[in-house]
Order: sequence, then structure tokens, then C-alpha cells
Amino acid sequence: MKRFKYYKPLIGAIILAGVMIMMALRISDIANAIDAIVTAFVPLIVGACIAFVLDILVVRYERWLWPKSKTGWKDKIRRPLSLVLSFVTISAIVYFIARMAIPQLIHSMSIIVASSPQLYTDFQTWMQHFTETIPMASNQTLMDTLSGESVVKYTREWGTKGGTYLVNAMGTALSWTLNIGLGLIFAIYMLLDKERLMMQGKRILRAYASDEWVNRVSYVTRVAVQTFSNFFVGQFIDALILGIMVGISLWAFNIEYATTIACVIGLTALVPLLGIYVGGVIGAVILLTVSPMDALIYVIILEVLHQIESNFIYPRIVGNSVGLPGLWVFAAVIVGGSLMGVTGMLIGVPLVATCYKLLMTDVNDRLASNEGL
Repeated sequence: MKRFKYYKPLIGAIILAGVMIMMALRISDIANAIDAIVTAFVPLIVGACIAFVLDILVVRYERWLWPKSKTGWKDKIRRPLSLVLSFVTISAIVYFIARMAIPQLIHSMSIIVASSPQLYTDFQTWMQHFTETIPMASNQTLMDTLSGESVVKYTREWGTKGGTYLVNAMGTALSWTLNIGLGLIFAIYMLLDKERLMMQGKRILRAYASDEWVNRVSYVTRVAVQTFSNFFVGQFIDALILGIMVGISLWAFNIEYATTIACVIGLTALVPLLGIYVGGVIGAVILLTVSPMDALIYVIILEVLHQIESNFIYPRIVGNSVGLPGLWVFAAVIVGGSLMGVTGMLIGVPLVATCYKLLMTDVNDRLASNEGL
């Protein structure tokens, strides 16, 4: 027995090394298993995110619908009615923006596609005139690339690749549609039983952790929920202000489709930093079919308004709503976008703001305790 006790650390190290070797040899199988598990939980994760966003509206509707009623039919229907009103509100906003933007965007794209042959012919004529005027600019490789045969060849190659990408995109879209549908059902159940789920979580935490840990987890959760909620509300207000600014500016310059483009900008601006560029490209495509000069004026106006919004409005609205200085707002957006793309941009600011609040609270408490000594 004493010898076994003496060799126990060595036996543990050998077993651990063997497990690590087995994991290294079957790393692909382990990765596939982890991917399958994560894929299985995607609808639940999506549902939790949908529930969190919907809860922002649900809470506000519940404050308006018989807030003093604690019993009776009013109390029973308050939550379901608030949930229905939240769905109706979001659906109405999405429908209004889509109704304004999508038909005009499809019309603009059809005009561009129909005029592409003539544009290509004009471009070839211009290139020939340019090379004849400036012989030094003539480049046989460039002219061969722009020839009709080369364009047809490249178009066929792009068409073949585009078909593959389209099939993959349709499969991905179908998968995400299914995940969102299942997540939406899960979100409804979560919101209807929100209080019971929170109570069960607290009971489990109290059963397996000390009171100190329960208080800490409750405090961190409360700060995180409040920060994320304030961020999404602030982001919506910022996007709304930017959309109104764009609409008024385009109307003042007598540019067509001002309302449509303002709706597009307001919708895409919900994504920090990147969204306004996506909306800007869509607006430019719409205006190119009307007047290239209007498209140029629109790009200039949008860039000016973007600078005003990003340097003065966004740091104050979003930064103040989450309690984060403007410098850290930009840092969170940049780092989050680099790590996780659009998702990182959305959760980067509230995540950093939550850590910032917790850190500042801990620092102030430590300084206060040191001064008390």
C-alpha cells in the first residue's frame, strides 16, 4: 500500500499522458463530436438570444398594461399580450422597411442588369479611344482581358461558381430558417416561464454554492442584463437618429428615394461600424439607376453624416447608456469585429461595458476599504 501511495503521482501522470495521446490521435473525431453537440444546441442559443431581445419590449409593455394588477384576468393575460405586442411591433418595423426598400432595390438591379451590355460596349469604346489617344497606355494583355471572348469565358466560370455558391447559400439559409423557427418557439416558452426559470436557477445555485457565490453571481448577472439591455436600446436610438438625418439631408438636396434609403440606413445601422457601409452600398445602387451625380452627392452626404454620428452621437448615446467611455466603445467594436465578425461587434460593446462596470465597482470598494483602514 505504501509503494502504491509512493507511485500514485507517477501512475496519474502516465494515465493523463495516455488520455492526451488518445485525444491527439482521435482529434478529428472529437472535433466532429463537439461540432455536432454545438449544432444541436444552436436553436436553443438562438432562442435565448431572441428571448433576451424580445424581453426588452415585453418588460416595457408590461409597465403599460395594468401594472398594478397582481391577480385576476388582467394579470394572467399581461405577459402573453405583451409578447404578442412585441412580435407585432418588430414585425411591423421589418415589414415597413422591407416594403420600402426591397421593391426599389430589385427594380434598380434589374435596370443595371438590363443595361450591362450597353455599358460594356461603351466601356470598350472608351478604352479603345483612350489607348489610341495615349499610345503609352496601350496594353495588349489588358485589351485581351477586356475582349468579348474573355468576358464570355469569365462569365461562364463565374456562373458555374455562382451556382455552387447559390446552392450552398440556399442550404445555409434553410438551416438558419429552421434554427430561427425552433429558437422562436423556445424563446416564447422562456418568456412565458421567465420567473420560474430564474427561481429554479437560483435554487440550483444555492444548493451547490455558498451564499457569497450566490450573491456574486446574482450581482454579475444583474449588471450584465442591464448593460446588454441598455446597449440594444441605445443602438436602436442611434440607428433611428442616423436614418432620420440621412432622410432629411437627402430630402433637402432633392434626391429621389430619400425615405427608402433612410429606412435602409436605419436598419443596417443596427450593426455597429459595418452596417452603415452595407446600407450605403445599397443606397448607391438604387441611386445609380436614377442619376450617377445623385449617387455621388449621396455618398458625400452619407460620409459626412457618418463622421458626425461616429464621433459625436454614437459614443454619447451608446457609451452613456452602457456607462462606457467613447474610447472603449470604439475599441470594443474593433476588437469584437476582428474576433467574431458581426456577432463580435454586437456583443463586444456590452460585454466590455459589463467588465468595465464590475472592475470599477471592485476598484472603488477596495479603495474605500483601504481608506477605512
